[in-house]
Amino acid sequence: MSIWRDLTSVAVGGAIGTAARAGLTLAFGHDLGPALVPLINVGGAFAIGILFGWRARMPESSRAQRVQLFLGTGVLGGFTTYSALAVESADLASLWWGVATVLAGTAAAWGGVLLGRGGRTR
Repeated sequence: MSIWRDLTSVAVGGAIGTAARAGLTLAFGHDLGPALVPLINVGGAFAIGILFGWRARMPESSRAQRVQLFLGTGVLGGFTTYSALAVESADLASLWWGVATVLAGTAAAWGGVLLGRGGRTR
């Protein structure tokens, strides 16, 4: 039965994250244009980093794993979007935008992990 609870948790979290991204797109898409997708992805990468850093400090438990599935895989996975980044970067003139976003997202995730771990590297 646990697998269905986990799948439902990820699905509900994904719906929440996707709705949040859609809301931001509707509210700010016109003003921020193509900058919105990288902002969402880098911010989401930072939040995922914090979550995983925090998780690394916690003892193993099924509850902590469910929180990670709901928030990390579900909410933040639905909030960030590789497909939108790929579409925006598909135009060869915008390829640098995609590369810069991936690099910034990686740095943001790394910073989030350090923050989530309380500044400790291990």
